[in-house]
Amino acid sequence: MTPPLKFVQYLKTHVSIFKQGRRAALFPPTLVIKPEGAHVLVLSPHFDDEIIGCGGTLYKHIQAGDRVSVVYLTDGTNGTPDIQDKKEAGQIRKKESVTATESLGITDLYFLDEIEGHIDTNPKTVVHLRQLIQKLHPTLIYLPWFGENHSDHRKINRIFFEGTQSMVPQCNIAAYEVWTPLPPNIIVDIGTVFEKKMEALECFKSQLKHNNYRRVVSGLNAYNSRYCLNGESYAEAFLYLPIRDYLKILTTYKNV
Repeated sequence: MTPPLKFVQYLKTHVSIFKQGRRAALFPPTLVIKPEGAHVLVLSPHFDDEIIGCGGTLYKHIQAGDRVSVVYLTDGTNGTPDIQDKKEAGQIRKKESVTATESLGITDLYFLDEIEGHIDTNPKTVVHLRQLIQKLHPTLIYLPWFGENHSDHRKINRIFFEGTQSMVPQCNIAAYEVWTPLPPNIIVDIGTVFEKKMEALECFKSQLKHNNYRRVVSGLNAYNSRYCLNGESYAEAFLYLPIRDYLKILTTYKNV
């Protein structure tokens, strides 16, 4: 049986990632308290990705007195199948993220309002993101890594790539994982703040009805503790690079 074309394409485009994964087995990632950066910008495709992917680390930034801002790509209208009114669904999910981030001490939120699940990008969104980056002057940007197996997660990488072509900020990138584990070069021990992350996750009632994210997140963060922590804690994993290096990678992967 011939594999579906999309799967074949997926394997071909991720060969280099598999190779990086093998190297990671020989050279484990570095354990850090948190990535460096006092002005933090988080790019979140959906209302909940910011908590699932890096909620514990974001709380450690807040504890350290860092400034944290979150930008949401999509409007939340298509991710709640039991709510027929799309506008209502979007409002519910936005409120959930506001409550979740407030529980971590984050209140600086921005909304790009791209239609959830749509492949095409509104050119105004690229401009809006560029303006936000210029306004906030981040020294550290979090976003889902380019190999994520979700179209909206890859889309935010394309928008980020296009939005930074005319102005490359002086900052680092911490790419995080949600749907697809990445080959990390740093991990953050979130054992002391894990319950705080789970408290924030509980705010997403509309999503927890359809997917046991409590178990998924606990499992992923426990799995990451195999690096450096002997499986005795919880950890978030990141691909941590200077922005110019990350943009070079996106030159290859932005159209995947």
